[in-house]
Amino acid sequence: MGALIVLRRRSRGVSEVVSSVTMLAITVAVLGGVGLISIGSLRSANAVLLSGSQNAENEAGVLLSLVSTQGNSSGTYVWIFNYGWAEGRITSVYLNGGIESGWKSTCGALRPEQLCFVELPPATTGSLVVEFGARTISISL
Repeated sequence: MGALIVLRRRSRGVSEVVSSVTMLAITVAVLGGVGLISIGSLRSANAVLLSGSQNAENEAGVLLSLVSTQGNSSGTYVWIFNYGWAEGRITSVYLNGGIESGWKSTCGALRPEQLCFVELPPATTGSLVVEFGARTISISL
């Protein structure tokens, strides 16, 4: 009978070790899965933040300066210089608060350190606003 008690103690000890190792393996597997999901989530968040910061940099990088204006019988001209580090495109032109449709430009893509002009109909006067995406330049003609 004494040997039987010793045998039971051994099996009880082995099952406690096996159950502890099994619980440890399950815990490591669960934590590994959670870790993979969180890494994927962090990568996704990083991509969103990177994209947003690049867009903000591009919008902030278009720095405009009025060089000159001139009006004659062929048209009214406004020269604009981009002294920033990102290129910009004219998105719209407003004259006296309303959208202007009769304009032409050499500013297809106004690159850094580039000069372009906006041509308006002859004898155009008033308040002109030229939009380059989020940036604007206001000119009094």
